[in-house]
Amino acid sequence: MDIALAPTRIDYYRMLGLDPSAPMEAVQGAYRILARHLHPDISGDPSTAAAMTRANTIYQALVSKPVPAEFSMDPAPVLRRSQSGQSPLALYRQAMSAFAGNIGHRLDILA
Repeated sequence: MDIALAPTRIDYYRMLGLDPSAPMEAVQGAYRILARHLHPDISGDPSTAAAMTRANTIYQALVSKPVPAEFSMDPAPVLRRSQSGQSPLALYRQAMSAFAGNIGHRLDILA
């Protein structure tokens, strides 16, 4: 099998013998079957450890969820805020003053 240096998710599906449009249940089933054959404790062959590690990497890549945009490491939103005139330090101070303004106030809770 000829695999590129940085395989894509589609290559990972093909490595498991699946179609790229396969549902997640099929991915889990194919991984479990492969793990039964490759796991060194079950197969009794210690040379399958590297193949099992590769199968784990493939499975983790296929089941991982994409990172939401608000948690991405893209510096563009921070750069845009700094260019808009709103200093991150000013935003922090504003948030902290709003928080500190509520300290010591009594809250009435209606039951």
